[in-house]
Amino acid sequence: MTLKTYTVEKKKNPKHSQEWSWEETPEVLKALETLHESSKLAASFQEGTKKAPKAPNAATSKSKKETVDKPSTEAS
Repeated sequence: MTLKTYTVEKKKNPKHSQEWSWEETPEVLKALETLHESSKLAASFQEGTKKAPKAPNAATSKSKKETVDKPSTEAS
């Protein structure tokens, strides 16, 4: 495990800087890898380069039948 730190320094007043630290565990590294992959996939959807994966049990699309109005058989 590695302890990582990141310091955010304010431009106007360096006294008000923030320090962030975290431990890089195998779980965190795997989560970051998964996040990176999903971010790349989301970006490709915005570009329109990839299609959404189709569910294996999704129904196939069928063309809709046009309905024709039949004349009414009622007597006036």
